[in-house]
Amino acid sequence: MTDLAPVLPRFRHRGLLLRRPVVLAGIALLTLLAMLTWLRLMGRPWVCACGTVALWDGDPHSPGASQQFADWYSLLHVALGMGLYAALSRARPRWPLSWTLLLAVGSSAIWEMVENTSFVVALFDGAAGAPSYSGDSVLNAFGDTVFVTLGFLFARSVPLWGSLLALAAIEASIALSIQDGFVLGTLRVLGISV
Repeated sequence: MTDLAPVLPRFRHRGLLLRRPVVLAGIALLTLLAMLTWLRLMGRPWVCACGTVALWDGDPHSPGASQQFADWYSLLHVALGMGLYAALSRARPRWPLSWTLLLAVGSSAIWEMVENTSFVVALFDGAAGAPSYSGDSVLNAFGDTVFVTLGFLFARSVPLWGSLLALAAIEASIALSIQDGFVLGTLRVLGISV
């Protein structure tokens, strides 16, 4: 196993030696700040326009859907993090954990920026049988990135069969709870009414 300290070169700045964990944390923070700035420039609200800020909104039809820190779709971001771990650990098996984790955070930030473009919002909102979708708040996008990170770390800590079992449980729980999920959502986007 590799530790969280990246194998990055040490950087000197004005005579100070910057330690690798500081460089890693700085890059992750800059990535998150870039995502948050991009979302605000796109007109995404900081928090739910409904006037409430909450950790959880379990109703995909409520005004707080995709606006609060977490919702049922947060589980799909956990699954994304698990998938990123599986893909990156196989594509770059010699990379330290810190590099692959940083790449997963960057991938999540890029997805959040793409997911909230008018094209993708319209694609998700226009899918037959899908709940109404107007995009994420900045708070929700930040939460989604946190959940990707948790999924990545979970997949690292369990064997492959454990990840596959967790993925099946995630998909089943979303499908049974709100009649949505990766499979049903993909079918809807493809024009198949389910």
